[in-house]
Formats: sequence, structure tokens, C-alpha cells
Amino acid sequence: MSWIRNDIEFSSFYSYRMPNLSPSYAVASIIPSPASLRLAIVDAAIKSTGSVAYGEEIFNLIKSSPLEIEPPERVSVLKFFMKRLKKAKSSDSSFEESFGVREYCHFLGALKVFMEVQERMDEIVHLFSILRRLGTTDSIATCRATVSDDEPDQSLISRELSSTKPEASNIVRRPVSTLNELREDATFPQVNPYFKGRKGNPFIQKVFILPLVEERRGENWVIYKKVPFTI
Repeated sequence: MSWIRNDIEFSSFYSYRMPNLSPSYAVASIIPSPASLRLAIVDAAIKSTGSVAYGEEIFNLIKSSPLEIEPPERVSVLKFFMKRLKKAKSSDSSFEESFGVREYCHFLGALKVFMEVQERMDEIVHLFSILRRLGTTDSIATCRATVSDDEPDQSLISRELSSTKPEASNIVRRPVSTLNELREDATFPQVNPYFKGRKGNPFIQKVFILPLVEERRGENWVIYKKVPFTI
């Protein structure tokens, strides 16, 4: 088995809303969920070939592959109060105004994603490389994927909170995100939005703590810097 490393850089802001939060008050996660990364690869497989069957092959190949996420060197998180247009409930108007709060992240450096695969590495590298966004549609990204013989640095990757020791370098100062991961028994029809007979929930929620520490804070912004876990 080998690790595939994907360096993701965003041309502007990035935003990924944590699950179960209202779109009217959308708190952002600094890192995307493992499930969203896996499904982004499946989506790229289908769109690049036009074959849903190929997407299902890739889904079964990577749904349980070890996946690690390393945040960038620094991250600023900004909170905006926004006026926006949404689809109107009444039939006499196509849009109506609404208001909400949305958080956006700005990265200094690349977001690194590592996936360990047993076979078809060149295909996964290609699918990683053609990803063009993560999170919201305006989170435009450039991805550079390569096969690496080096394992990810365990002190720099995001960890499940349940397996992190409290003394791991000031754990109380680090950001925490609740994110979706695919269940081990998840099936392709459960994540296929065009399959009418979908049953069951393919996702499980996990709480991750990030190797970041708050550096500065203002009224509607906060800056984090990467600080390795010590344990």
C-alpha cells in the first residue's frame, strides 16, 4: 500500500458548513469532512467519464481507505452577515431576500490530504488532481496529487477527539469540528442522489480536533497557526 498526497490550494475563500447546522447561521469547519473528500473523488470519476458504474467502482475502492487531513500553516476564519436571494415560497416571485451569517476561511499554505490505497493508484491520483472545488461552489481549488512513500506526520494531522490525550499540547486551545465520515457498511445507492430507493444513513459523525492554536482574535475574525500535537 502507498499513500497518495494531495496539496489543495484555494484561490480565494473556502467554506464548508458543518453538518446539522442551519444555513442561516453557517459555522464553517476549517477542514472538509472525510466523507465529502471521498464523495468528491467519486463525483470526479463519474463526471470525467460519464459512467455511473465507474463511480461505483471507485466508491467501493476508497470508502474505507485510511484518510488523513493536515491543515495549512495558518488559517483566518471570518464571519460575515449577509443579505442574499433565495428561491421564493410564493409562486408570484422567483426570489426573495433573506439574511444570514456565514463563516469563510482563508488559508496560508496548502491543505494536505493523504489517502492510503492498495491498487489503481494512478487513477486516484488523476481523480484527486481534477478536483476544482470543495465546500461551497465558490471555493475554487487547485489540486496537486502525487504518490508518496512517506507516511503523514502524525503530529500534524487532525485527530479524532475520542482518541486524543488531554495533555496533547494545550488541547483546550485547539479548534474542534464535528464532521461526517462514511460508515463501513455504506453502499453506493445510499450516496447516489439519483437512486430513488435510497434507505439508511450512510454517514456517521465524528469529532475531530485540529493541530492548530488560536493566535489572535477580533470581533468577527480569528487567526489560527499550526502547532504540532506533542503526544
